[in-house]
Amino acid sequence: MKKILLVCLLCFLCSCAAGPIYVAKNQTESIKTSYDDAKLKKLYAENESLLKGIYTRLNSSNVNIYKEGIGLTILNDDKNEKLHYIMMNIRPPEIVFDEKATKPEQRFSNVLQTYFPKYLNFIKKEDLSRDDIEGLALGIYWPVRDYSQCNQYGGFVEYIHIYFAKEDVFDILDRRKTFVDVVKNSEVITSLDLQPAKNVRPQF
Repeated sequence: MKKILLVCLLCFLCSCAAGPIYVAKNQTESIKTSYDDAKLKKLYAENESLLKGIYTRLNSSNVNIYKEGIGLTILNDDKNEKLHYIMMNIRPPEIVFDEKATKPEQRFSNVLQTYFPKYLNFIKKEDLSRDDIEGLALGIYWPVRDYSQCNQYGGFVEYIHIYFAKEDVFDILDRRKTFVDVVKNSEVITSLDLQPAKNVRPQF
């Protein structure tokens, strides 16, 4: 009987133990510095201080950043031409869901409509007013946990990535367009409920 209780206790402790840590601990872990693409290497060298400024902005507001979550990335357009985007992948500490109390589409809608407009405001117009920068790739990650087991650790991670054209970000910041208007024409990629990432067209 004692052995059974001990096994149960160990299972509980393990289920509530911290798993792999994907959040960066400092600036070095936060900023992506190595790139295979020659154009990205050039853009990184030209915009290193900008990326450090974005890191400082997020860090001072206690926004968790994914490892190598700040940097540059590429989006291929309809003509298969490479577009270069500032990348900002974050995991805000206030976003966490109970797996048994929510559905994937509810979590998607909540993060999209509540948190993307909020964290877009961490970007300034001058961040994107750079040569050869076509837009912003903003990714938000969040944990989904079984609260009956543990509400602090465990579970799995979901995310949404949105690729915003530079002009669309400017229009949002200047209040010429709403977030909803812009997202309807943006590239949106999501992974929910442990499923492979896919392109989606959000419905509002």
